[in-house]
Amino acid sequence: MTDIKVEKLVEWLGPEGAVAGLDKSDLTNADLMMVARRDGIDFEPKASRKQLTIELVMSRIQRIHKNTDQLLELSRDELKRYFTERLVSNAEILSLLKQLEIAPSRKIRGRMLDFAAGEISDLGMYARVAKGRGSREEKQGHTSNLVPKKKSQ
Repeated sequence: MTDIKVEKLVEWLGPEGAVAGLDKSDLTNADLMMVARRDGIDFEPKASRKQLTIELVMSRIQRIHKNTDQLLELSRDELKRYFTERLVSNAEILSLLKQLEIAPSRKIRGRMLDFAAGEISDLGMYARVAKGRGSREEKQGHTSNLVPKKKSQ
C-alpha cells in the first residue's frame, strides 16, 4: 500500500492539505517511511508521524522565501516561528545551514529547528556587531544592564 503519489496529493490538496491528509490517513508509519525511502527523502529514524508527513510533502517544495540577510536579522524565537509556520522541512533547513557553512552533528538533527534558529540568530548578531550596528534593543533605546554607564562629571 505504498504506491502513493505525493506530488498528486499536493496538486489536489495543496501542501498543508497533503500533510494533513497523510497524517490522518490509514497508512502506517512504516508505510510512510517506505514512501520516503522510495522517493530518496532523508528522515530521522525516530521521527514523529507528523514530522515524517511534513518531510514527505515539504521536501519537494521550497518554503523559505527570505534571503539569508533577512533571516540573519531575525531573533531565535522569530526564526523558530517562521520555520514552524511555513512548515519548513529538515531537508530545506539543512540546505540553508550548508549555504551558511554550518554543519550540524548527527545527534543535533532531531532538534534541527531549534539548532538552526540558534545558529542563524547568533550569526546575525555577530554580523550586526561587526558592522557596528547594535542590537534591536539598542536601536529602540533600550540598553543592556551589562554595559556600565559612564559617570557624568
